[in-house]
Amino acid sequence: MHKDKKAEPIPAKYRNPVIHDRGPSSYPGEYQVTDAALKTYGTSRELFGTTEVMNADGSSFRVKDCQYVLDCGSVGMTFLPVNDTGAAAGPDGEMVYSSVLVDQLLRDRMGLKPEDPIYALMYYIHPELNKGSVLEFAASDKVELGITHMGAYFGGGRTTNSPPLYHNRLWGVKGEVYNDFGYPANVMILSLDGVDQALLNKNLQLTDNVLNYGVRFPPDYKSSKFRPANINTALMFYRDWVTEQHYLRSDVSWFTYCAAHKTLVANVGLNLPHNLNAFKEIYGEQEGADFFKVFSQFHFEVFGEEFTEAHQTDFEPLWKKQGLTPAQIKPFTLEQYTAWDNALMSGTLDSFTGLKALAPDMGTPWAPQMTADVIYDFVQLYADFVDAGAIAMSATVFGFAAPAIQRTGISKIEYLFGAMPIVQHAMEAHARIYAAAKPAKSYECSDYYKATSTELYLALGGKDKEFDAAAKPQHAALQHHGLMDIIKSLIGDLVPEVLTWLSLMRVRDNWESIMAGGQVPMDTAYTQFMEAVQGEFQKARDMVVSDPEGVQFYTPPAIGHMMAIGMYPHNSLVSLKSVVTVMNYTELEKKT
Repeated sequence: MHKDKKAEPIPAKYRNPVIHDRGPSSYPGEYQVTDAALKTYGTSRELFGTTEVMNADGSSFRVKDCQYVLDCGSVGMTFLPVNDTGAAAGPDGEMVYSSVLVDQLLRDRMGLKPEDPIYALMYYIHPELNKGSVLEFAASDKVELGITHMGAYFGGGRTTNSPPLYHNRLWGVKGEVYNDFGYPANVMILSLDGVDQALLNKNLQLTDNVLNYGVRFPPDYKSSKFRPANINTALMFYRDWVTEQHYLRSDVSWFTYCAAHKTLVANVGLNLPHNLNAFKEIYGEQEGADFFKVFSQFHFEVFGEEFTEAHQTDFEPLWKKQGLTPAQIKPFTLEQYTAWDNALMSGTLDSFTGLKALAPDMGTPWAPQMTADVIYDFVQLYADFVDAGAIAMSATVFGFAAPAIQRTGISKIEYLFGAMPIVQHAMEAHARIYAAAKPAKSYECSDYYKATSTELYLALGGKDKEFDAAAKPQHAALQHHGLMDIIKSLIGDLVPEVLTWLSLMRVRDNWESIMAGGQVPMDTAYTQFMEAVQGEFQKARDMVVSDPEGVQFYTPPAIGHMMAIGMYPHNSLVSLKSVVTVMNYTELEKKT
C-alpha cells in the first residue's frame, strides 16, 4: 500500500454508526433479561438486540439492528417490564400496575405532569431472528429488520393499532399462543419543534382515536399502497374519513396497515390543530366551518362527549413552521386526487394543470420509502460493502430483482438497468482495494481479475467451478453496443456469465487508472463508491410506478426505528427518539 494513502473515516450518512457500532452494547437501568428468556431467544445478555450475519466463506459480522442510542451516547437498550393482566414487581420489590413504570419514564422524558396525556409510537421486534445469511434474511422478516408491527401507546397500558383489535389494545409483548418467543416493543417519543409536548400528545391522541375508529387493514400489507403519503392527500383522507366517504371503507387501495396508519396519524396530527380557525385555514372558510361542525358531531357520536373548547388544541403546525401556504397544502377532493394520480402514473405531470400534491417530504414529518429505499436499507444492514464485501453486496442487489418487480410492476430489464451501475461502481471500488495489491499490466493477466470474476460468477448462481470473465463473451452484442443495448438484446437470457461480465465493466475500462492509483484503504474506497452512486440511487427513488397494481410509496413498521437511529431521514423540525424496550414481566428480572 502506498505510504501516502491514509484511510478517512466513513461519513455517518454512508454507514450508520448505530447499526455498525463496534463497541460493546450498553444495558443500563434496573432490569435485565432473564437467563430463561435468553435461552429461548437463542442469544446472550450482552448481545440482545443484535444480529450475527454469516458470510459465504464462514466468517461473520454483527449488526445492532434493534438497538438505539441511549442518553449516555452509547448504543444499547433499556428494559422495563409490563403485565397486561395484572401487576409486576418494581425496582423496590413492590408490586405495581402493569404499565406504571413505563408511564413514569415517559412522563419524565416528555416533561409531563401527572394529568397530561401520553402519546408514544412503538415498534415490535423479534430478538429470536438473530443469526443467518443474507439469503435467509432476504426471505424473512429481516427485510424489515425483524420489526413486524408499529403501534401507538396512550399510557395506562392502552395501545392503538391497525388492525384495531391487535393485541386487544394492550401491549401484547408476551407473544402469541403456542409461541415460546415474546414480542418486545421499543417505545419512541415523537416531538415537534417549539410545541409543548403535552399539547402535541393531546392532538395526536385525538387524531389517532378518530382515524382508528373503524380502521381498515389491507389483505397483504407488504404489497399495499400508501396513498396519503403527501400532506394534500393526508388532509383529504382525514376530512373524508370523518365525513364517512364510502371509498375509504370499501376500496382496499386506501386501507392502512399498521405503520401506514401511524404515519397518517402523524401527517395529520402535526399539521391540523383541532379548532375552528385551523379547520377554516386549511379547508377553506365555508368548507372548514362545515367540516368542523361535522367533526364535532362525529366526536359526540363516536366518543360520547361533546367536542367542547376543553377538547380543542391550538399550536403552530408543521406546515406553517416550514413556510408553506394554505394554497400549497390544500386538501384534494377525490376527483382532484384521481386526476393527479393518473397524471403521475402516466408521466404527464409536467403538462398537468390540475391541483398537484406537494412532494411527500414537504410538510410531513417523514416521507415514505420507495422500493429503492427498501433494497438500499437492507443491503446497508446485512450485506454491507465493508463487512460482507462487494461481491455479496452485488449479489444481494441482483437478488432483490424478483420482489422489486412484484412490488412495483417494472420489468426485469428496468430493474437491472438501474441496479447495474451500482454494482459496477462497487466492483471498481473492490478492485481499488485489492487489485493494486498485486499490480498487473492488464486485467487479462491479473490473478485478481480471474479470481474475482469466478467468485462473482458463483455468487450470481453460476454452476461451473471456474469462470474467466476476461475471455471473449459468447454474445457478440456485448462487444459492440452500450449497456442498454446489451441488456435489451439479452431479454430472457440474463445468465450469470453475462451478469458477471457486465458487473466488471468499470474494472476493465478503468484498469490503468486503478493500477496507477495504488491500493486504496477500505474506508476511503467505500466512501468514494457511495459518493459515486448517490445519483444512481436517486434515479431509482424517482422511478414512477406506472402499473396501477404497483406500489409507489411504502411505510414499513421499521421506519420509526430507522429514523430514530439516523438510518432514514425525517423532517428536521421533528424529533423521534427510542427511549425504552418493553418486555413481558416474566422475561425480565431486577439486576443483582
